[in-house]
Amino acid sequence: MRRMRASRRPAVVSTLTVLRAFLVSTLLVASGHAENGRPLIENGGYVVTYGGSDVVQYHRDTPFIPASTIKIATAFTALEVLGPSYRFKTEFYLRDQETLVIKGYGDPYLLSEYLTGIADALRKKGLKRVSGLVLDDSFFAVESGPDGSANSANPYDAVNSALSVNFNSLPLIKYDNGTAASPEPQTPFLPIGRDIAPYLEPGVHRVNVASFTGSNESITHRRYVAELFAEQLRRQGIEVASRYQTGRISASDTLLHTYVSRKSLEEMIRGCLRYSNNFIANQLLLTSAAACFGPPATWEKAAETARLVLTDRAALQPSEFIIVEGSGLSPKNRITPAAMIKLLEAFKPYAYLLSRKNGIALKSGTLTGVYNYAGYFESSDRLDPFVMLLNQQRNNRDALLSRLAERYRQAANQQPAAQ
Repeated sequence: MRRMRASRRPAVVSTLTVLRAFLVSTLLVASGHAENGRPLIENGGYVVTYGGSDVVQYHRDTPFIPASTIKIATAFTALEVLGPSYRFKTEFYLRDQETLVIKGYGDPYLLSEYLTGIADALRKKGLKRVSGLVLDDSFFAVESGPDGSANSANPYDAVNSALSVNFNSLPLIKYDNGTAASPEPQTPFLPIGRDIAPYLEPGVHRVNVASFTGSNESITHRRYVAELFAEQLRRQGIEVASRYQTGRISASDTLLHTYVSRKSLEEMIRGCLRYSNNFIANQLLLTSAAACFGPPATWEKAAETARLVLTDRAALQPSEFIIVEGSGLSPKNRITPAAMIKLLEAFKPYAYLLSRKNGIALKSGTLTGVYNYAGYFESSDRLDPFVMLLNQQRNNRDALLSRLAERYRQAANQQPAAQ
């Protein structure tokens, strides 16, 4: 007698489960992670979410180098520790009637145009002559750059300091005849510029001042601060001697003026994310570290501050990420796609600070062999995090972003109506 098969009842599967399976199989089989016969992903991972659940994912729990997408973690840390309305200060003290002591607290936006207003304020408070400058940058203790910095002349390698001007980068134009000048009306041509010019080719430059210290010990970022402040004071009719030194404020110094940054932390972060400014990112993280653990801020304190905030307020697990500095320069930084999704969920109240690419709010991350995006797809009034971390030589992120965006649209269009 023929054995009868047991009857099978159709399994009850949710619409969302079927949709996820379909989308995964479509992405993996139909596209084959390939374009023109070549794989889109050679080493990388991604996650796309809808309504708090994964729509598609690939290597979601594998750690990858985040590059500048880690600036989202830095921004979140600073916003949580300092608050969106936080404003930096810089203090000016008078010592022995004629020595001006400048105390920095990490303001990344001490720019030439703001120094003009500071010099004017000091003049109005009776400052007529300065016999010397004392620079107090003891709020940070970071003599070396962040891990991953090559200390090149490029401004993205500029050193961090509690007292710095113009992002610690100098604008300079060098002419074919070897002479040099400042290309900016708000930034005077300084003696330090004359010393740097011989190392440059003709053209318009913005250079990391500290990168030239090895060639000429007199070229330092502190000298840049002193010369720029001195010249702006002279422009206000204040007599200033050229000498400066590093030091600290003392109890006998008289507070003459406190400059409060023109930009709030929120505004600084918007610019930092838009232009992916490494210097600003690490200034914010170091300042957060000083607030969390007390000054002076160090790279170790900065990393620990980020770890505490990300685990406590974004629910990341210590095993899911490694952060050693806040700009993304370091190849030692690591994060899994799943952890980045958690971070983006926590960052939703600040999502408006991200710039847009083809209508998508996101942050890119680029190093040699690293091409990443992290941000939000949008449907109606909702924000759904996505991340793609490609640690490979071929830059396929835009092609992959297009495909992931299409999968997200399919998910958004095929969701059943709420019961």
